[in-house]
Amino acid sequence: MSDAPQSPQPPQWGAPQPGNPPQVPGFPPQQGYQPQQGYPVQGAPPGYYQQPYAIPQPGNGIGIAGGVCGIVAVVLCWIPFVDYLSIVLGALAIIFGALGIRHANAHGGSGKGMAITGVVTGIVALVISVLFLAVVYTAVTSINANVGVIGN
Repeated sequence: MSDAPQSPQPPQWGAPQPGNPPQVPGFPPQQGYQPQQGYPVQGAPPGYYQQPYAIPQPGNGIGIAGGVCGIVAVVLCWIPFVDYLSIVLGALAIIFGALGIRHANAHGGSGKGMAITGVVTGIVALVISVLFLAVVYTAVTSINANVGVIGN
């Protein structure tokens, strides 16, 4: 064997280094810095990474309510005796959608797309329901007029 000195082996992950005592979470480091008595240690000890907290985006519940009302109104506007409900839901969708768009512009966050969906589907449902009711009313009126003429 050779008489050359062997190079030192690198320490394993997590193994304490010679000359440095192990760090314990929640306690101050053992060498160099000693905090004053009576003051708690702030944050994580040196050498430890503390992950930042995730900040949730502000919600837009009124915009989502407008979108849901608009979608339900579009579905219901084709049913003959339920389209009265679709007129109410369409109007609510327009109102909630407009408020949701205003909230999203002012505060940011999510839900602006659903608010726009509420305004658009609310207008579509309202127009279709009113046209559908006008057609049904005209048909019923003309049938009653014809039946009245034939019956006399």
